[in-house]
Amino acid sequence: MNFRILTLKIPALLCLFFNSATAQHRADTGNTSVYEPGALLQVKAASSTAAVSTVTGSRLYSTPSANITNTLYGKLPGLIVEQGSGEPGYDVANMYMRGMGTYDNTDLTIYVDGFQVTQSYFQYLSPSEIASVSILKDAAALATFGMRGANGVLWVVTKRGPVSKPSVQFQVRQGIQQATHINKPLRSYDYARLYNQAISNDAYSRNGNSYVWSPKYSNDQLQAYKNGTDTDVDWYDEALKGSTPYTDANVIFNGGDTATRYMLVLDYMKNRGLYDVASNASASNAQIQRFNLRANLDFSFFKVFEAKVDLGGRIEDRRYPNINGSALWNILASYPSNIYPVKDKTGNWSGTTVYPNNPVAMLKALGWMSTHDRTLQANFNLKEKLDFITPGLYLNEAVSFNTWTRNTSSKTATFARFYNGVRTTTDVTTDLVANGSSPSNQNDWKQADLTIGYDRTFGKHAFSAAVNYFASNFVEDWNGVFNGIGENTGNNIFHHYTNTSGRLHYAYDDRYIAEFGFSYSGSDNYAPNNRHGFYPAVSAGWIISNENFLKDNGVASYLKLRASVGKTGNENSNYGRYLYQQYYSTNGTFYTGNNGLTSNPGIAPAYVANPDIFAEQSMKYNVGADAVLFHNLSVTAEVFIDKRSNIVTYDSRSYMATLGSDFMFRNMGKVTNKGAELAVNYNGQAGKIGYTIGGMATYVKNKVNEWGEIAPVNAFSKTTGHAIGTPIGLVADGFYQLEDFNPDGSLVAGQPVPTFGAVQPGDLKYRDLDNSGFIDQNDVTKIGNPALPSLYYSFNAGINYQGFDCQVFFQGAAGGDYNLGSATQQVMAFTNNSNAYAIANGAWAYYPDQGIDTRKTATYPRLTTQANINNFRNSSFWLKKNNFLRIRNIELGYSLPPATLKRMHLTALRIFLNATNPVTWSSLLRDYNIDPETPAGYPGLKTYTGGMTLAF
Repeated sequence: MNFRILTLKIPALLCLFFNSATAQHRADTGNTSVYEPGALLQVKAASSTAAVSTVTGSRLYSTPSANITNTLYGKLPGLIVEQGSGEPGYDVANMYMRGMGTYDNTDLTIYVDGFQVTQSYFQYLSPSEIASVSILKDAAALATFGMRGANGVLWVVTKRGPVSKPSVQFQVRQGIQQATHINKPLRSYDYARLYNQAISNDAYSRNGNSYVWSPKYSNDQLQAYKNGTDTDVDWYDEALKGSTPYTDANVIFNGGDTATRYMLVLDYMKNRGLYDVASNASASNAQIQRFNLRANLDFSFFKVFEAKVDLGGRIEDRRYPNINGSALWNILASYPSNIYPVKDKTGNWSGTTVYPNNPVAMLKALGWMSTHDRTLQANFNLKEKLDFITPGLYLNEAVSFNTWTRNTSSKTATFARFYNGVRTTTDVTTDLVANGSSPSNQNDWKQADLTIGYDRTFGKHAFSAAVNYFASNFVEDWNGVFNGIGENTGNNIFHHYTNTSGRLHYAYDDRYIAEFGFSYSGSDNYAPNNRHGFYPAVSAGWIISNENFLKDNGVASYLKLRASVGKTGNENSNYGRYLYQQYYSTNGTFYTGNNGLTSNPGIAPAYVANPDIFAEQSMKYNVGADAVLFHNLSVTAEVFIDKRSNIVTYDSRSYMATLGSDFMFRNMGKVTNKGAELAVNYNGQAGKIGYTIGGMATYVKNKVNEWGEIAPVNAFSKTTGHAIGTPIGLVADGFYQLEDFNPDGSLVAGQPVPTFGAVQPGDLKYRDLDNSGFIDQNDVTKIGNPALPSLYYSFNAGINYQGFDCQVFFQGAAGGDYNLGSATQQVMAFTNNSNAYAIANGAWAYYPDQGIDTRKTATYPRLTTQANINNFRNSSFWLKKNNFLRIRNIELGYSLPPATLKRMHLTALRIFLNATNPVTWSSLLRDYNIDPETPAGYPGLKTYTGGMTLAF
């Protein structure tokens, strides 16, 4: 194989394969037969100095989901998971290790069976093929991953065959999925009622700076909307179904002896969308159908060689309506109920020039798009035990081939629509038959590593060490197109990476532990002189419970303190790759002239290249404690600091007069991230009743120390010194009232003058923080917390009795703020012909002749049909707490007793009922009808399933 490592002059030393054995939960830290992820060194969990948390695949299976990321909520201390869209194929959750340590790229590095994979490969693994998922968090765990370790590593181990007689396990579950919540707009009556307020408010200046009732909709029209004799369409009900089916099934074959072992997993999953449309030549519901195949083989021969062959493949078919999902949901959110019926009396799709995109027609008559993906990861591993040279010496060689191919097909159609002549213009278009194309994309990833290691115990001295060399060549082609004619001549993008790493572990008398790890990484992202980096780490541990003064005590059967410090890196940047090379854009713009500038199109530099750019750096500090108390209570606690430096930053403070440009990226950013973690679990038995109670919490807080900010006029406007994503805006100070204005509409003396546009009673009022007499951009300041929560937690409880079992799992978050203004369709009532939602019921209004006076009780600014720059600016008015608590999972099951199983020639039979995301508590949901995790767009999902596990 040919690894093009470009000009990486010295092979960079790789991450010691810190993790390849099946990891166990921290509850097992006192078990000396359990190993932390890291088979090459075989470091026992009891003597590990690293911060690692692990969850088993069986726990992930309890949450039915098409995407594995949606099974990780609250399962791993230190891993923050944010729910995203629930749309099939686009349902990946956002993941952060210990919060946000950088304002650049925060992606985790993901490994499956010892080799790095893309997020798309990981997210559609099946829980049935996973043995464990671990999150590696501190320098002791991450330093050997070099410049790919700073954001944390998700380490996945798939199932392997045991030494046992052949066995078969079959699992199946079937159920339905529903939206967790959809914030529907007001129906026609309430829309028209509030529209009358808005259009009357707009006439304020024309009516002599006073509010005079001047409605658009008459009382008769309002009554017709109310009794249903005029148009009143619930677009969500017309476009969506109340529920959609979900299915998954798997069969597992395993067994073997000491010479040969096997694990074969076949998995099937089908997940359909919520769109109320049948799949045919002109339309399709959203859906994903996936087949997973995994075959892991282990061979041992001549007492010297151990070989592994791992094959993990997937075939995945997706199908969607031929409209961008976010565009469709924007239409559903913004089209009022009273604009027109779904179809006119002759059967044509309705539409107007103002509202041309009938959402039901967009779903059912625009055609469809489909993708067909094929993925294969093939790993080959050979280990030689070199005890004949010296006991404990071994050599390990491994290679991995990972390929992904996508074929995309689409059929595009248009539909006839009737434009209602009463409300706009009249026109009838004609249907156009479907037509389409089939582009193709692919990527290939080749990886290889070589490890030499030593593992031996001399009396009270346990010593292990290893050195590893790793090379990676990732090639992606997103632009290749094959339409049946000619060749696929897309643009290949290469990613080359090498790493050499080492790890030395020493333990004395199962009490004192010391460890040193390092890596020397190289990436073609940077110029030759900056491609490599050295990343060392040291750690130590003390197993206090093995000291004579604590041995055999009745409280702490296991107690360990540990600490680590070290350096890691981050080569991924949201600004792109090869920032040291000069690139040019064909759609650039040049400006010429003296007093007046003229824009001229042409070829222009996208940015000014910086040959000195290099990888972001991270210094990590961690102190932790692991304990098993009273034999049943396990506790793990961590405190940590992550100091990022040299973050790639757009330097807006520099200006090169010779070029007239400031488009340069530099290593100048600094962020400090601090926090703590706690995980607790208790297992007990009361007679025939077994029970478990547990929980975890992660608290994080970061601060931007430097990011190239241009100093604002006022120090209180600075973003430097606050957390990443801290909202900056105006401080709201209630609403303008009638007494704030003179008869001519001007503000009374003493009121600061807003500079964002004219205001009138009912508009938002802001504080003049700099006492300038004006409300302007110089008055902005910190107004809340970032959207990402600072506290992320979960707790669970389970009980079992004579074959019956029940588990409940809660997960929540706190400390984050949600900006209502980011959901514009749901908040900016009537603006730009938009819709109106329940929040508009609290609008400021004063029409005493209509019995309307909300001056003292208003919770929303005055309604308007016009653009309002003043009211919808970033301000404290729109920031709301986004704390929430969900029941993530409830499961009730029954397992047949052993005697019955024996008579049926079975080893296991369990039936179960499961509910995922059935209940949510949130002030955002209660007060504003907005889901705390998916506030807009395709909603998150709650799932109800029943299933069975059968083994023989």
